[in-house]
Amino acid sequence: MMNIDVVYIQDLSSEMHNVLKNNQLGSLPIECKNFLLRSVLNRSTYKSVGICFIDISNLQLKTYLFKKELDKIIYFDEINNTLYGYYWNIADDYVKITVRSINLLNRDEKDILEIPIVELKLWENHLKQEGISNFIVPPLLFFEMVNFRYIITIHDKFYASNSNNKWQIYVIDLFENKFYSYIYDNDPKKPFPISYIRYFPISNADGFIFIKFGQIDAEEKEMYRPPENSKMTRHFWEAFAFYPLNKFIEDIKNQKLFLDAYIVERVSENFSFRFLDDIESIKDLCFYYIKKSIKTNLSRLIKLELKNYTKEIMQTSINLDNKFLHYNNGLLTAISLSIEEINDKQNLLRINKEFLNNNNTKSVNILLSKEEEFRFDIMYKYILKHDLFITFSPRFDYKDIPKHYKIKVYSLESSSAFLEFITKYPLSSPFTITLVEKSKANDEFLLIL
Repeated sequence: MMNIDVVYIQDLSSEMHNVLKNNQLGSLPIECKNFLLRSVLNRSTYKSVGICFIDISNLQLKTYLFKKELDKIIYFDEINNTLYGYYWNIADDYVKITVRSINLLNRDEKDILEIPIVELKLWENHLKQEGISNFIVPPLLFFEMVNFRYIITIHDKFYASNSNNKWQIYVIDLFENKFYSYIYDNDPKKPFPISYIRYFPISNADGFIFIKFGQIDAEEKEMYRPPENSKMTRHFWEAFAFYPLNKFIEDIKNQKLFLDAYIVERVSENFSFRFLDDIESIKDLCFYYIKKSIKTNLSRLIKLELKNYTKEIMQTSINLDNKFLHYNNGLLTAISLSIEEINDKQNLLRINKEFLNNNNTKSVNILLSKEEEFRFDIMYKYILKHDLFITFSPRFDYKDIPKHYKIKVYSLESSSAFLEFITKYPLSSPFTITLVEKSKANDEFLLIL
């Protein structure tokens, strides 16, 4: 039987009670081998004012409060104990991003580089034309510190003529203390304009830039598919590419991108793509995606080998629609959830786990109260790895924080809750609750709030 100890961050350090008087804890998309990281957010501005580290082995907590607030924490160099983040500022008639480093050992904080995003006057004119009276910062299409040396950022390039189909790409080299600029023409009249970009790491230093082309996604494509031979059909074309990180950086420095060379597949208006939300397979240099025929409604699961860009159609008997696909140690698992109303007080939650490698299926039905809420995009890993999931009630309302929650931990084996409690302290967000493995041999876990 799984053993779960409930741990409150406030109980790990007396100073946390003072820290959380005007602040709240936030999650960080940064993984460390031995620590759980939490950002400390200003409750009114939601900017990062500090960070706390929890040593999983001994539950020692260390808190570091910044000398200057950060708009976003972007990277943690675990080897050198250095944290990186950025904040917006206005200087020299430009709206800028300032990248800041924080050495947590010697408590040395410094601004290391400024990135000019847009001329202040141009941006103020743009806001005025859009009818926006309050000053807001320009949206970033992509901002990622991909390793301890490089940051990549992409945003709309603004011109006085208001023609903004061009993208400004910066590669920031922290070793050279300089940035490289490249203008990309993302004209929507092109058959394949870029719709979004993600970074998929395969190690601490290397990875792939994933680029999705096309003006429409799979759901829109199925809903609004144009008639045959329509002039609109080209707006329904799609493609995607995997650009090796080191080559992408080299090509930006040399002022020439070779996007076509790394396009994996193009499809017409008669097909759509769906990509795995889980990217664990990237570390094994493979990528899975679903290609669906709009005409026949047939879906195929395709495995892409990133070593040589070869593709293989995977044989599976399960329906791939509306499933969350997860890869772990060479195995693919599909999860689907459905909720059915039983009465005015209860819902029936159905969870299906389908194992694509051997076509086995596991189904579980669990009764939940109408008040219970959970986030599947967070819970799927617990469902996959530990056959459990966590709910909270009452439902989250950002206008009513912080508050106490009832937490329930359900087992998929027994279809019932085996742990239930009211939180000792009010929580600003139940979405930061984290389950971590303390001892795999003894099946011991920590539920950190």
